[in-house]
Amino acid sequence: MTDITFTQDQKDRMVAKIKTYFEDELQQEIGGFEAEFLIDFFAKEIGPYFYNRGAV
Repeated sequence: MTDITFTQDQKDRMVAKIKTYFEDELQQEIGGFEAEFLIDFFAKEIGPYFYNRGAV
C-alpha cells in the first residue's frame, strides 16, 4: 500500500480539529507540531486499517 499523504490545507484543517478536540475533550493543550506528528502516526500506523475496512 502506498503512503497516505495530505495537502498542506488538509493537514492544517486536521491540526485545528485535533487541537480543538484535545482542548474540549481532554482539557489538554497540544501544539501544532505535536498534532502534525499525531496525524503522521495515524496515517502510517492506523490508516491502513481504515483503508482496508473501506474496501469491504
